[in-house]
Amino acid sequence: MKKTLIQKKQATAILLFILLAVWVCWLLSDITRVQTEELFLTPLLNDANGWNIYTVENGSRRELSTEELLEADTGSVFYLSRILTKEQETEGYTFLLLDFYRPCAVFLDGELFYTNCPQSDMQMDALSLPQDYSPTPPAAGEWVRCTLPAYFAGRRLTIATTMQDSSMPGIMLSSYRAESEQQITKISSELMPAAGFAVVALLLSGIWLFAIFQGIRDYPSLLLILAALIQMLSHLRQFTFATPSSYPLDSPLAVFIPIIEVLLPLIWLLLQMKDHKNRQLFGGILAVSTAVSMVSPIGGLLGGLPFYSPFLDSNRILYCPLAALLILAIREIIREKNRIFILLSYELCMSVCLIAILYFASLLRKGFYANQIANVIRDIGSPVTTSFFYWCAMILFAFSAALALYQIIQRVAQMRTDLALQTEHTRQLDSHLSAQKDFYEARLAHEDALRSLRHDMAGHLNTLAILLGDNKTEEAKKYLDGLAEYHKEQAAEIFCKNPYMNAVLQNYAAKCRKQHIELTCHIGVGDEELPATELCLILNNALENAMEGSLMIPEGERIIKVQAAVRQNQFLLRVSNRFDGHLTMADGLPVSTKEEKGHGYGLSNIRQAAERRVGHMECHVLGGYFVLDVTLAVN
Repeated sequence: MKKTLIQKKQATAILLFILLAVWVCWLLSDITRVQTEELFLTPLLNDANGWNIYTVENGSRRELSTEELLEADTGSVFYLSRILTKEQETEGYTFLLLDFYRPCAVFLDGELFYTNCPQSDMQMDALSLPQDYSPTPPAAGEWVRCTLPAYFAGRRLTIATTMQDSSMPGIMLSSYRAESEQQITKISSELMPAAGFAVVALLLSGIWLFAIFQGIRDYPSLLLILAALIQMLSHLRQFTFATPSSYPLDSPLAVFIPIIEVLLPLIWLLLQMKDHKNRQLFGGILAVSTAVSMVSPIGGLLGGLPFYSPFLDSNRILYCPLAALLILAIREIIREKNRIFILLSYELCMSVCLIAILYFASLLRKGFYANQIANVIRDIGSPVTTSFFYWCAMILFAFSAALALYQIIQRVAQMRTDLALQTEHTRQLDSHLSAQKDFYEARLAHEDALRSLRHDMAGHLNTLAILLGDNKTEEAKKYLDGLAEYHKEQAAEIFCKNPYMNAVLQNYAAKCRKQHIELTCHIGVGDEELPATELCLILNNALENAMEGSLMIPEGERIIKVQAAVRQNQFLLRVSNRFDGHLTMADGLPVSTKEEKGHGYGLSNIRQAAERRVGHMECHVLGGYFVLDVTLAVN
């Protein structure tokens, strides 16, 4: 019952930890996506996206569809026109972004507002843009931008440009808030994972070193520490791409990062397999898949391959070890009862459920996460499979790191438990030796008293002879009575024939006299062979608890009773004592704390000792007494 209660508490604690971790991840992920997005206004193939598209021929306008526009002659001038709305003004969309390298002119209500071709004649519906004009391109990643005037709602925006390469002009409305959020999101989406992996690497390293100091050599965990560091460097590398002025982490060897990120957790899981055949099979599949996936990046570093194969230029070969892992994990669970893979299956099922919950919950809102999840799933069949393997590496690492932490903590806890058991065994031996020491010291004191009595016997006999010779019969009688009383006081108490039990009772009988506790013993134990270690441990703890309980009440009411007997190969022991009446039971034991003296100390040890001897222990209250009953099997 107690073990079940502890397991329930552990399961509750683990569940609360998982929920807290999920909540923290969700909270942090919320700042890795843009809340205020830019307005995408580029015309699409089958959708003008709100624009009126036309050309001017002989002073009159001719409306065009997007299909007709794409078929227009290169260099021909066309116009995009629309009314700016109050909502756009309210949301602060004051930046007009143009992503095209072609001559253009922007008009508001027919008046020229911006142009990148100032030498041309800029008259609304009558302008001419040079076909050979090439404006200075912006820096890499930048858009041509101009700021709209205040109170632009209700005004007509018209963009005039030329057709080039049969492509639509890129047009967006942006705001300071949207651009700030984009910049923060871009930084957070790379720096936060990098910081997270750095923390995990330090945590794994710290726990690994702690385990080393405890005598646990868990070298496979070094693979996960390396994986965490590589993940951290990968995200820092992506962050440096957002700052074109510096690429300190860029290296040709970075082409191997996606493969290594997946490979390291898989190797760790390979080392956790118990079945030798499973390990050989998975190791072979993993080695062949890794070798094939390395062909393309190595060929690129060496200057290209003599032949080209789309299959070699893809990470899809790594589907094979991932699929093999799922199959062999089931075999490990069924055949070997491998706890690591049992927990891995729990993690996988929980992740699938969380992803499904996130997907459907996202559909109820803006659908951001639902779109992201759908894009990752669609990426499975793509030639490069970038995002899919990114998340495979992330999930595999998370699973493996959690299992490695569990494994190390479990080993340390087991070592502590073993140490505690050894300490308890040593304490029991000390108790056994202490009981023997008390017994032999009592025997020695008794023999010393007898030797002293024999030494003085001649003097006593001489004194009696003189008294009787003088006919002093009464004096001689009193002298004999005094000798008998003195001998009675000096005689050692004998409670039973068992030396260990007798020694413990002698020890506590002396303690009870000092504390004014009445101790009564009814011991029906003869020459039976009793387990000395368990007997001393049980009796010592029982009498110690009884004394502590007795000290909580007035002196005249302090009573301890000890009853013991052997019946049908069972040793029966009952220790009862008067107590103050305040008692709370939990799991069959009195509740006690170190700050409060009372019952409960050592009772769990008594129960364990009894169970080792195929016995049991019970506690209850009877007639104002706290009663402890113990039974042990006797050979």
